[in-house]
Amino acid sequence: MKSLIPKEIRGRTLSNIIVVCVGIALAVTLLHLGEIWTAIKTVLRTIMPFLIGFIIAFLLMPIVNRVEIWFNQISFKHKPHPKLSRAIATIIAYVVFLALLSGFFAILVPQLITSVKSILQYIANFVSMNRETINQLLLKYEFLSIEGEQLVIAWENVVSQLMNYTSLLVNNLMAISSSIYTLVFQLLVGMIAAFYLLMDKEKYCAQVKKLCYAIFSPATCETLIYWTRRAHKIFSGFITGKILDSMIIGVICYVCMLLFRIEYPLLISVIVGFTNIVPFFGPLIGAIPCTLILLLINPLSALWFVVFILILQQIDGNIIGPFIMGDYVGLSPFLIMLAIMVGGGLFGFPGMLLGVPVFALIYAIVRATAETRLRERNLPIDSAAYENAPENMQQKDTSHEKPDI
Repeated sequence: MKSLIPKEIRGRTLSNIIVVCVGIALAVTLLHLGEIWTAIKTVLRTIMPFLIGFIIAFLLMPIVNRVEIWFNQISFKHKPHPKLSRAIATIIAYVVFLALLSGFFAILVPQLITSVKSILQYIANFVSMNRETINQLLLKYEFLSIEGEQLVIAWENVVSQLMNYTSLLVNNLMAISSSIYTLVFQLLVGMIAAFYLLMDKEKYCAQVKKLCYAIFSPATCETLIYWTRRAHKIFSGFITGKILDSMIIGVICYVCMLLFRIEYPLLISVIVGFTNIVPFFGPLIGAIPCTLILLLINPLSALWFVVFILILQQIDGNIIGPFIMGDYVGLSPFLIMLAIMVGGGLFGFPGMLLGVPVFALIYAIVRATAETRLRERNLPIDSAAYENAPENMQQKDTSHEKPDI
C-alpha cells in the first residue's frame, strides 16, 4: 500500500509525532507523579529480595570466577562437569562470605554494645556532676522554658531510659520488631536467588543478548553490549574496591587509635570505615560524630583524632584509594562532589554511594559520543586544543590522538 505521507516529509512527520507523544507522556507523569512514585515504591518493595540477590551475586562473582578457574586448573583423572565446578565454586564463595560476616558481627557487636553503654553512662555522670553549670548556660541562652533543674532531671531520665532500651534491644532482638523478620526473609530469598544467578549467569546473559538481537539491529546490540560491559567494569571496580578500601582504612584507624591510646577505638574505627564507603565526603562525615564523642570524654584526644583523620584522608585519597581502585571512575574532584551531592539529594545514602559510578558511566558515554562526532568532523579530541577556541582551532587528522580523561 502506498504511503499517504510524501517521502520528503516522512521523517520530519515521524519526529513530530514522537515529540508530541513524549510531551503527552511527560504531562501525564507530572499530573500523576504521586501515584506513579507510590507504584514504583510498591514494585521495588516487592522485588527487593531479588535486588538483594543480584547485589550478593554481583559481589560474590569475582570469588566464584577465581575459585572456578583455580578448580579447573587442578589436574584430575576425570575432569569434573562444568556444572559441578560452578556449584563447588559458588558454595565456597558462600562459605567465605558467611564466615567473614559471622566473624565480623561476633567480634564487633558485643564490643560496640559495651562502648555505647559506656558512653551513655559517661553522659549521665557528666550531666549529674555539672548540673549547675548546665542550668546556667541553658538559662543564659534561653534554651529553657521551664526550670533548669527540671530539664536536667528529665535529661538524666532520658539517658537512663536509653540505657534500659539498649539492654532490652540486646536481650530481645529477635522478638521486638517485625522488620527484623522481613530483613532476614529478604536476605534468605536474596541468597537463594543469588545462588541460581551465579549457577546460570552465562545462560541469563545469553538470553538477554538473544532478546536484544531480536529487537535491535546488530550494530545497536554490539554498542549496548559494549556499554554494558563497561558499566560492569566501572561498578564492580568501584564497589568492590571501595569496600576493600574502607576495610583497610578501618583497620588502620583501629591500630593507630590503640597505639595513641585514644578512647573507644573499635566503635570509632567502625564509624570511620563505614562512612569511608562514601567517596570524598566519607571521612569527614565519620569524623564529626566521632569527634563529638571524644569531646565529651577527652578534648585532647578529640584534637589528636581530628589531626589523625586529616592525615588518614590524604593517605587514602592519594595512595591507598588509587592503588586499590585504579582508574575505574576517571572523574575530577569537582564532578565527584557533584555526583555525590545530586545522588545523595535524590536517593539518600545509596545515591551518595552509587552516584559516582553512575555519573562516571554517563560521563564516559557522553565523552565517547562527543569524540566520535569530532572525529567525523576531522576535529581534535584533545581538550587542550579548545582552550583558546576559536582563535587557534584548526582541522587536522586525529586518528593517532589519544582521548584525555
